[in-house]
Amino acid sequence: MDDIKQQVAITALNKMMSQGHFSICTIDQIAKMLDITPDPEAYAVLRPLHCIDYATMPRDLYARLPDLIQAALSGQKVFQFELRSPPATQLVLIQGPAKPKLLQRLFHHG
Repeated sequence: MDDIKQQVAITALNKMMSQGHFSICTIDQIAKMLDITPDPEAYAVLRPLHCIDYATMPRDLYARLPDLIQAALSGQKVFQFELRSPPATQLVLIQGPAKPKLLQRLFHHG
């Protein structure tokens, strides 16, 4: 990969990671620029995350994004970004008298 393409890929991924939400379009554009076919398994895992805010992702999923991105880009290590700490996420089951009714996320900022 030539140096300018690597710089473009890193810049695009840094922008995506700083915008607050995941964009599969960035992965698509980088793969096209690098003339690679994304790894189908990793891409299939990332695709449903399109437009999802990092703050709403479980911490362990957010922490695995760099590895998933690298795998999707067919093992090309083209990122040099640092993950920010998203707010803590807890899943809480709201139970009614008869059965559980709602699963909701509670976010604790701090």
